[in-house]
Amino acid sequence: MKSKLLALACAMAIAGVACGNASSGNGGGGSVQTAGVSATEIDVGGMAAITGPLGDQYAPIFDGVQAYFDMVNEQGGVNGRKIKLTAKLDDATDPTRDASQARALVEQHHVFAVIPVAAPVFAGGKYLGDHNIPTFGWHINPEWSPGPSMFGQDGSFIDFTGVGTFYGYLAHQIGAKKVAIFAYNVSQSRDCATGAEKSFRQYGFDVAFNDSSLAFGTTSLDADVQRVKDAGVDFVTTCMDVTGNTLLSKTLRRAGLTKVRQFWPTGYDAQALAQFPDLYEGVYFRSGFVPFEEASQSPGMTQFINEMRKRKPNTKLSDVVVAGWINADMFVTGLRAAGRDLTRKKLIDAINSLTDYTANQLEGPVNWQVQHTGNNATDCDAYLQVQHGQFTPIYKQPFVCYPHASPTIPNV
Repeated sequence: MKSKLLALACAMAIAGVACGNASSGNGGGGSVQTAGVSATEIDVGGMAAITGPLGDQYAPIFDGVQAYFDMVNEQGGVNGRKIKLTAKLDDATDPTRDASQARALVEQHHVFAVIPVAAPVFAGGKYLGDHNIPTFGWHINPEWSPGPSMFGQDGSFIDFTGVGTFYGYLAHQIGAKKVAIFAYNVSQSRDCATGAEKSFRQYGFDVAFNDSSLAFGTTSLDADVQRVKDAGVDFVTTCMDVTGNTLLSKTLRRAGLTKVRQFWPTGYDAQALAQFPDLYEGVYFRSGFVPFEEASQSPGMTQFINEMRKRKPNTKLSDVVVAGWINADMFVTGLRAAGRDLTRKKLIDAINSLTDYTANQLEGPVNWQVQHTGNNATDCDAYLQVQHGQFTPIYKQPFVCYPHASPTIPNV
């Protein structure tokens, strides 16, 4: 979960804004339950930070959704209806616009469901949740947690400062003893650092220091790296973006600390690896979905890669594209279960009855009977390390699964 903080942290640091709530709009029942549904079509629409400082990170979610819908429509649709993505709105990485665009999708475009959503600040989430609009998107914002109609690709509940078992598991696997944590001075990044420190201490690791005062866009980490050297740290983890992480890696190398292991919660990205191969070398990553390199172990990932190559050959594969694909799969799964006599409530209820949703073995199981109010009982993570310039899956494949917030380091 901690990796989801970075998208928020970076954009919040850039925008310097707080999330506002949309005012109440049209709620109601009756025809509202079947808005956007005709005898032959289901109209949906989504929104993303298409423009703004990080637009290239968020906009590709539409490609994952559209590819899945094209595949399903080519097969005849769902219960005799084709799915049409009628609106792709841009919130311009602005919370006020995000709130107004959420309302526009429902009240002006009259969509049946909002899919997808990918934005660093999801101010419109309150409006959509308050009005029980089925909403699907990239699960990186706290607005996904409340309300039974909000569906992220890997769940809905978010606890940024809770214990993450993966910290202890990874540190134990690599034989770490002393840890350092680097984070930005915005709330989401600081919360990530708080959770990381809490996790390492629970599992018996010495946290030598935790610096969550770094300004986004900082150009020097020399002072912190000197502290790493002086303290004898052998493992560093971050709550930063690729720019901050590569700066850290460069500074560690310049200081002669080539044996200090690094874990980055973001950056599992072939394009970034190609840009910074030396700085990536040896770094550890984790993924909530089956790694692209392990596609043969997952029918869902195999299908995703094949269909994306066929339908969106120019789209670079990334976690947000996978999120869009999973969002679409979850939506279609719910539609099929809800039946021909479709309503928003039937769709919501159908998805919330799922106890082990995996998007055809593309991710670890999600229990939607608990995910709006708490975590899954079990976490499943894929681990990778950059070896000889390539993301290389390590440990048990495709996933290592262990109890959420395990009281001790799991032996799996």
